[in-house]
Amino acid sequence: MDIQRLYARIAQEIVGREDELQLILAALAAGRDLLLEGPPGTSKSTILRAITAADQIPLHFVEGNADLTPAKLVGHHAPSRVLQDDFTADTFVHGPLPLAMRDGGFLYIEEFNRVPEDTLNTLLAAMAEREITIPRVGTVQAAPGFRVIAAMNPFDNIGTGRLSGAVADRLCRVRLDYQTAAEEREIVARRTGSRDPWLVAFAVEVVRRTRRHPDLRMGASVRGAIDFVLIGERLAELRRITLAAAGHDPEARRSLVAAAQAALAIKVAVRESARRDADDVVAEVVLAALAETPDPPPGAPDAADHDEGAGPEGAQVDPDRLGAVAPDRADGSPRASGTQPGRVYLGDEAQQAATRRRAGQRTFYGFAARHPHLADRLRDPVDRGVLEAALADAEVEPLDVLAELVDLADRADLRSLARRLAREVIVRQARRDIGGRGTRGRLTSVPYRGEAGDLDLERSLERLLTTPRPADEDLFVLERRRRRRAYALMLDISGSMKGAAIFQAALALAAVAVRVASDPFAVIAFWRDAAVLKRLDESVPLDLLLDRVLSLGGRGLTDLGLGLQAGLDELERADTQERIGLLFSDGVQTAGPPAAPIAAAFPVLHVVATGRSAESIAACQRLAAIGDGRCAVVSDLSGIPAAINACLAA
Repeated sequence: MDIQRLYARIAQEIVGREDELQLILAALAAGRDLLLEGPPGTSKSTILRAITAADQIPLHFVEGNADLTPAKLVGHHAPSRVLQDDFTADTFVHGPLPLAMRDGGFLYIEEFNRVPEDTLNTLLAAMAEREITIPRVGTVQAAPGFRVIAAMNPFDNIGTGRLSGAVADRLCRVRLDYQTAAEEREIVARRTGSRDPWLVAFAVEVVRRTRRHPDLRMGASVRGAIDFVLIGERLAELRRITLAAAGHDPEARRSLVAAAQAALAIKVAVRESARRDADDVVAEVVLAALAETPDPPPGAPDAADHDEGAGPEGAQVDPDRLGAVAPDRADGSPRASGTQPGRVYLGDEAQQAATRRRAGQRTFYGFAARHPHLADRLRDPVDRGVLEAALADAEVEPLDVLAELVDLADRADLRSLARRLAREVIVRQARRDIGGRGTRGRLTSVPYRGEAGDLDLERSLERLLTTPRPADEDLFVLERRRRRRAYALMLDISGSMKGAAIFQAALALAAVAVRVASDPFAVIAFWRDAAVLKRLDESVPLDLLLDRVLSLGGRGLTDLGLGLQAGLDELERADTQERIGLLFSDGVQTAGPPAAPIAAAFPVLHVVATGRSAESIAACQRLAAIGDGRCAVVSDLSGIPAAINACLAA
């Protein structure tokens, strides 16, 4: 690979990216496999396609997802040909990995952090040994030019997993971030061929504003600006208007907003706490940009040339908005009187209960007595930066401090900041440790449709009795198919769960929400009473759910039976194939009737045991055994995601 010649040719096609392009070429020329990390629209695939086209290198594209099995990556024997000709090299359908190895090409895998672990292990052998052995086919040696090029988006955490150390150790990483405003304007102008510099500049400005809007978790890439310009020009032509007149022409303004919504709304990710949709946010951004720069001259400096991470914090949610549940069972019958002395709160009643509890919360005066040096830095109203700096310098565990600050009755500023910071840390940890570990599903026999899969010999032989020379569709293969499940998470927030332990409950909630995101789940918090924070069929943003838990704190006695019954009642409403309960508790019951009969009524009941005493752990293990489930013991915050994974493993 003549990197000097390649760089000279490619640099003419790529706008900017000099440093990144040089690093990529240097790594490839050194024979290294490569990971390209960056948000969508940052030229990852553009650069790679330019390199392969300039040097005539074969490019084999693979979309990384949970369905990318080792067989789909390596290849498979065509079942019908195997039955006719036996297992031979000729019956093997090569996948992209051996094709790239044989051709000396690039294997480009997008969404690399969505690839299942067993598939990554297969890839690891090719990366480490530069060869793979295919049963009944032989060994495929990699030609000298073979490289594995992976790409992933660090902003997209749902459904993703953390790369193992073995895989990461064999990759070099180049990060690509958003480019400057001037470079993005040049990209848009090139890709659209637009003769309207005002629209190009305005589209880039709008897109860059989405990246720092407080209600957006992820803004749009330069592709959004390209689509904005293309749609806007065609719409203006159709409606016979001038978009640059949007400052004083209502029709032009409506058209500008409509074009932006069509181009950008699907490309941005709204924060869970925003309580608005993408169209509203995009319209707001367009109108704000229009008001500030109604007619910028071509070539003027872009107002968005600054740190993309800057900007105000996201909109806050009311921490006291609790969910509601009717106190009757799913079939409409009333709860049995006298067996459950506690009650399941309705939404308004739960909010009032939380308000009454806050009257007895801790004060800053007491906090200062316990943490005098820390309190000195937090006496006056503070912002997020001050709080983070104080926590970093504190000699106590930050989570313990945040737990106290969340419980302050007389410092709304600290209470709000602490809850927000804790929520972000909890969500980040849950997505990091749970992402990509969802249930893989069960092996299901399906007709062969050209996709890789292990032959279902029994069903295929049955068909052979009537069809001795079968076509592909007459044969059956085994594929993993997920069974739809419903979950009920029951969080113990009783008095024994005070302090930092309430953060454990919040992390358990976040971990479950991330893991079972595609399935319906209910969330119940219980103590002497209970509150259903999320009904099974209800859609509640994760940020709001966490705020609901953190606002409750530790409360009174523990009625395990009531909490379990509330979860069971939710599961009775499910129309799924499987119903699973997950109890998060220390197992110490101080109120209500025995919980064992209710645990036995669950189809499956798993238990995450938070207590440290032998009695507490034994109680949790008994409940899990009664519920035909698993029990996982945790001793600190960091162990919760692993415990959730252990309980919910397929």
